[in-house]
Amino acid sequence: MTNLLKYAIWYAAFGWRIFPLQPGKKQPITSHGVKDATTDEAQIRAWWEKWPKANIGLACGGASGVYVIDIDVNADKGIDGFSSLKEFPSLPPTTFQHTPRGGLHAFYYTDNPPANKNNFRPGVDIRGDGYYVVLAPSVLDPYDGCPEGGEYKWGEDNLPWECEPVEYPDFMRPTKPAAKQEVSPVNIAPGTDTRMRYSNDICRRASCWLARCDPAVQGQGGHDKLFWAAQGMVSGLQLSDSQAYSLLASEYNPRCVPPWDLGNQRDEKDFRRKITEARKNPPRDKPLGWLLNDPDYAQAPGVEIDTAKLIANHIEKTHQEAAVDSCDYRIKKEAQDRDEAARARELEFLIQPTGLLGEICSWINATSMRPQPFLTLGCTLAFLGALYGRKIKDANDGRTNLYCMGVAQSSAGKNNAPKRIRRLCMYADCIDLLGGDNFASDSAIELRVAKRPATIFLVDEIGHLMAHLKSGSPHHTQIVSLLMRLYSTASDIYLGKEYAEEGKQRTIIEPCCCIYGMATPERFTDGISPKEIQDGWLSRCLMFHSDEYPPKNRGARPVPPPESIVTQCAEWWKRGNGETDGHTYSQFQVKTGELDGAPQFAEAPPQQIVVEATPEAERVFIKFDDTLTEFSRINNDAAVMYAKGEENARRVALICAASENASKPEITASIADYACRLIQFLLDSFLRVVVPEIAESQIGKNKRRIVAMINKCGVAGCRHRKITRKTQWTDQRSRNNLIGDLLEAEEIFREPDGRTFRYWTPEHYIALKAREATKE
Repeated sequence: MTNLLKYAIWYAAFGWRIFPLQPGKKQPITSHGVKDATTDEAQIRAWWEKWPKANIGLACGGASGVYVIDIDVNADKGIDGFSSLKEFPSLPPTTFQHTPRGGLHAFYYTDNPPANKNNFRPGVDIRGDGYYVVLAPSVLDPYDGCPEGGEYKWGEDNLPWECEPVEYPDFMRPTKPAAKQEVSPVNIAPGTDTRMRYSNDICRRASCWLARCDPAVQGQGGHDKLFWAAQGMVSGLQLSDSQAYSLLASEYNPRCVPPWDLGNQRDEKDFRRKITEARKNPPRDKPLGWLLNDPDYAQAPGVEIDTAKLIANHIEKTHQEAAVDSCDYRIKKEAQDRDEAARARELEFLIQPTGLLGEICSWINATSMRPQPFLTLGCTLAFLGALYGRKIKDANDGRTNLYCMGVAQSSAGKNNAPKRIRRLCMYADCIDLLGGDNFASDSAIELRVAKRPATIFLVDEIGHLMAHLKSGSPHHTQIVSLLMRLYSTASDIYLGKEYAEEGKQRTIIEPCCCIYGMATPERFTDGISPKEIQDGWLSRCLMFHSDEYPPKNRGARPVPPPESIVTQCAEWWKRGNGETDGHTYSQFQVKTGELDGAPQFAEAPPQQIVVEATPEAERVFIKFDDTLTEFSRINNDAAVMYAKGEENARRVALICAASENASKPEITASIADYACRLIQFLLDSFLRVVVPEIAESQIGKNKRRIVAMINKCGVAGCRHRKITRKTQWTDQRSRNNLIGDLLEAEEIFREPDGRTFRYWTPEHYIALKAREATKE
């Protein structure tokens, strides 16, 4: 996949409509140009497979939800858009990109679109509906006015999915031209003083008008919405200011998010000022009193009629989107069912390993309140990797250190395996194998591994670490950097940080650091971006994912591990260790230098068992590597993940071989086959479950979190205040933007609930209305 195609797909996933431009130029390739813009990934892939070097065009305006202030710089023509804006306030900080000549594209959203305007000020254009801009990382060839060409680049930490566009600034709105055609005035009976009249008919018309006006939502042009509602009162119905205030306060304000606090002097004054402004600025395209004779406002709309129409529209839309050829659908469904059945059979095979690995897994699963066999497998592999660490190696000098992640929903049973492993270490007298359950710093990890070179860290909520990694915190970045180095130096010498003080540097010979980290799917994926896939960190991790929420095994009891398991683990732990005065120590030390005249030693590994692989096993590994290489050609984005596949398979096979035969381990073809199939399953699961979550924009993830929250409330509906309490990960403005988008897309529905709102997902909303209709 080319870099341009990758970005085009990301933009489309973000909701921006994309189309191809000629390579090195700004002109469209397709026949209809900006009208061809789409978010359909298949179409975008087809375009860029045909024109891999095509630049990326973005359809501005309502199509993509962004309006662009285009600031141009052209020294040859004396144009400097920045200078021409000196008379204006500073532009609000927002998403922006640099253009090749030194200009800027600033992206904003609004519910009140600005008019398109070329040369709004010298060197400044306003781009909305029907216009487009070129997006990074597009490149322009040299041309007149830009002789060196150049690349479009996003501002630092300013990608659209990292920095959301903000509200379009009002001071950058072009003046709207006066209406060209006069509108015929409404016929009102002579002598009628409509401003003094406040009849039932006027009240019904006012209620009808206000019911159809969009509520003012903070951050979504709320003041403009109130202004439009007020225009209907004082201009459309010719009510007095006090009459307009009374209706707006009682019927419109409670629907606003948040409502104006009319008991607060500042809010009340702001509310009244909108009425005054509405009287001074009547709509240019509407005659005075335009709502008085309009038959559409003769009666306030009934909730039942609106609801029925809304539901009908939603059902029709759903049917249209789901309409596919029945034969084609059946074929796809059958293929999907076959894939799921094959995955289930493969999983059933993988969770039944043999040898000591299988014995430990069986004991843990039998004593689990909520058995999670796949997660148990990952945890046990990491434990045995540390237990065998520095004691065995394969013919290629491969070691047993593994980084495994157990990912499952909260309270689904992912913590049981680590508890049992700790208990097993106690019975087998190898508690020293256990590191801490959290990472305080990279120095703390280094110190622990220096003291105990074979260590397993059973880390609860490792997703928090992943989330901090994405923030770019130097502290957490150093932790991952250290873990990557420890992973790669398992058969080498690890040299720690250099210090000014001589002899303080830590030296670790052949460290074996193993990890089993636990996380929920949301926390795990929230902490990952495409960067973490490409830098090689995640390719070193094996993700054991389970979407099961097994029923409780009421008969499970935390019984001690069987004697055979304890004996085997204790024997492996004692290999290479001696006993003196009741304390475990290594018989193997090497001198590394002196500090203050005293010799310094680093623990060295004991004589290691070399585990050979049979020729048949080698052929299995080679074939597996060839398969992964072919996959990486097809899926370039996952090439880094595939690159570590054979290495991880050999590590798993080494652990399985020692588990099968402690006295003379050997990697047979069946062991190699099991290891390769496990790694293949883990890779497929990661690419199927995790990568789509990573590729999605953060805004899309946040929307799905809100929908899931509302869906949990069922037919009862979810109150606005609950959403506010549960979404403290965002601010009020962004929250209301997300809710507004979901309402517009009919992914959720809402109704007034006192001074606030209540929300439903479509299926629950339809069920609610059906229930109400039955009662009536």
